[in-house]
Amino acid sequence: MDVLWIGLAFLAYALAVIGVVYPIIPSGPAYILAIVFFGLYVGFGEFGIGFWIGQTIIVSLLFVIDFITSYYGITRIGGSKGAVWGSMIGLIVGPFIIPFLGIIIGAVAGAVIGELLVGGHNLKSLGRIGLGSLIGYLAGAVIKFILLFVGLLLVGFSWWI
Repeated sequence: MDVLWIGLAFLAYALAVIGVVYPIIPSGPAYILAIVFFGLYVGFGEFGIGFWIGQTIIVSLLFVIDFITSYYGITRIGGSKGAVWGSMIGLIVGPFIIPFLGIIIGAVAGAVIGELLVGGHNLKSLGRIGLGSLIGYLAGAVIKFILLFVGLLLVGFSWWI
């Protein structure tokens, strides 16, 4: 049974990592499953309050980091909330239309379309907003990779000590 729990924990963690670059797979719930499966393997009593506080912070950030980085990347350049929401929708829809590249194209196109829908019509500003969306997505992916790595370190540190 131990092999099952550790195998499921590894699979769920791998899905969380894949979800960083392929947003159709939600990283937060996959990471939660990884922690639950690992807890079933080790025993939940092995983890202290610091572990659970750290994991709660990591999971919370995994849920909101895409929106925060997209919002900051787009609005910093002058885009509207319509561009932010368009970018988020493009991140989800893009991979269905064009696998892998659809993530980047979807984020940029979604931001531009969202900005157009709320009244932004300047071509130069639309290009900058698309670039802001791309930078926001890439920054979010890097931050989420770091969070998942820190979470893995926290699990390892809590397990071996």
